[in-house]
Amino acid sequence: MSAVVLVLFAVDRIIKLWFTKNPGYTRDFIVGFLSFHQEKNYGIAFGLPVNQIFILVLNFLIIAILVSILLRAYSRADLLAFFSLSLIIAGAFSNLFDRRQFGFVVDYIDVPFFTVFNLADIMISIGVGLIIVQELFFKKVKIKKIGSPSV
Repeated sequence: MSAVVLVLFAVDRIIKLWFTKNPGYTRDFIVGFLSFHQEKNYGIAFGLPVNQIFILVLNFLIIAILVSILLRAYSRADLLAFFSLSLIIAGAFSNLFDRRQFGFVVDYIDVPFFTVFNLADIMISIGVGLIIVQELFFKKVKIKKIGSPSV
């Protein structure tokens, strides 16, 4: 599973670098529904504006917290949590690299009725979605029996 995450991370980085070298490129994949072009995102999720220093500090803090949770998931052999967190961390790192290298995040997938985003954003969204599904449907409930040590 880690190889999948690393490949997705590498693909996102390559696509972003290509778009920065070809900023005027536009390609309609499905006319009126999906196109590809570079969009500079100076904000946070969905382009909401915020101070750049704040974004960098917040990203580092979030990634540090996620890495510590990832290590716990790995030690518990919780593969779904490990995979989900790996996707989120890889996506966050890719966008963080953009901010450090270019001063903005390179978005390139344009869905007109939604927003412009990138593969890193998809990785983060899928990771969060998998964690929500796991919490809602796959979490084991630990019940403490009276008179026995907690499990």
